[in-house]
Amino acid sequence: MLAAGSPFHPALPARARACIPIGVEKPKTGDAMLETVYLDVTDIGGETRFEHESTVLVLPHIDREQVDRLAPVLQRRALHPGLLVLVDDTERIGFTKVANLIFAKSSSKYFGYLAQDVFPGDGWLKCGVDMLEKSGKSLLPFSDGRFHGTLAVFGLARRFWVQGLYRNCLFFPGYQRHFGDTELSAIATAQDQIIYNPGCILLEVDYDKHTRPNHPEDDALYRARARTGFGGVVEPFEAA
Repeated sequence: MLAAGSPFHPALPARARACIPIGVEKPKTGDAMLETVYLDVTDIGGETRFEHESTVLVLPHIDREQVDRLAPVLQRRALHPGLLVLVDDTERIGFTKVANLIFAKSSSKYFGYLAQDVFPGDGWLKCGVDMLEKSGKSLLPFSDGRFHGTLAVFGLARRFWVQGLYRNCLFFPGYQRHFGDTELSAIATAQDQIIYNPGCILLEVDYDKHTRPNHPEDDALYRARARTGFGGVVEPFEAA
């Protein structure tokens, strides 16, 4: 465990410390294929935990019909074992909170996050895990067709590294909808912990993306945190 206050484990605000895992139960996982678990966000509490030796992934969503079509494609094209937790956000608590809840209630070497507007290339998960294994890096941005590895819109992370940043949260918990992935990517880049392979494909397919602006409070929070180096984790900077 890294010491609090170190570059990889800064002192955290109370909101970050609040993300703690509970429960002991775990679903059974296979050892050859990507398995899926469907649940409503209201079912996350209690004793249930999600464990896999290699990888746990979370997919928060609000369109169950779309996800029902997507999940089998993700499974067929993963070509690597793992556990995909598909969470229907019926309470609209937001992507960040759902992802943090599943991160806190799971255990695995790697943790991934994706969304309902994703479409996978063949071997997407195998490619991501292989890259992290071979490189020793801590964050892989999937090839989303837009950011070319500079931002992990959909990402696969080494759990131990993330825990050094936010303990039991995947993203800084102050964000509501946006910029959690931006902060995580900025930290990984500054620490030389990011690795990219354009063949690890999870395309972002959202025809209305350009019509929805970033959440203004999240935007302001990101800029404020960047000026502090995200709590002293990296050198402070002014966000563009």
